[in-house]
Amino acid sequence: MELATAQPPVAAADSTGRPPALVVLDVRAVDVYYGQAQVLFGLSLQVRRGQVVAVIGANGAGKSTVLNLVMGRLRAATGGVTLNGETIAQASTAQIVSGGVACVPQRRRIFPTLTVLENLEVGGYVRRKDKAGMARTLDEVYALFPVLKSKSPMLGGVLSGGEQQMLAIGRGLMSSPSLLLLDEPSMGISPKLTTGLFTDIRRIADTGRTVMLVEQNAYAALGIADHGYVLENGRVALEGPARQLMHDDYVRQTYLGA
Repeated sequence: MELATAQPPVAAADSTGRPPALVVLDVRAVDVYYGQAQVLFGLSLQVRRGQVVAVIGANGAGKSTVLNLVMGRLRAATGGVTLNGETIAQASTAQIVSGGVACVPQRRRIFPTLTVLENLEVGGYVRRKDKAGMARTLDEVYALFPVLKSKSPMLGGVLSGGEQQMLAIGRGLMSSPSLLLLDEPSMGISPKLTTGLFTDIRRIADTGRTVMLVEQNAYAALGIADHGYVLENGRVALEGPARQLMHDDYVRQTYLGA
């Protein structure tokens, strides 16, 4: 099954008069169910090219459900999902990955008995015939995470938690995705390492990648994001520029401990 083509949404110009970046991911008025239980209610969100978009909320708010929807693991009962202007609402996970989406799951899930280099090569499987492109991307990953280059012959299972998270993100980048999904990257990472890791995520977007970040650590996520969505009980409670959300009284009191 090929992805069906849909018209990409038309974006209005921003306050400077310049048109905003093209929409990479567009989720429109989506309802999702687990069996008879509804878990997403009319959810809409957009991720634009070159942005970091943070989706924050408490456990059970629906954050991981959004990722499962985008990755084709769940189907929308109503509404639509498009990637780069193509509808993916009925596409398989394999088709979505081939179409340019990479997902870094919770708890990293690297291959502990493969070397660092082998883990990275697995991430580039969908473009395995493009050896020159794979080599260039590998160099980019090593430039972003120099520790991975120095430990490339080591087994993934002997890396520290922070290094394994770097490896998981690097593995996701190896497919050269148009959209990188990150599911709770701070989980199991010390606060000190979390700061550095989120700086790296910002650097990924600054090189032109597009990132959607699902995260409970609202302060860290909004601190490096361009735009944010606050989910509550499967609904978008608030959304806007990340800096504005960081100064919103409700967000500060509920999620930032202020």
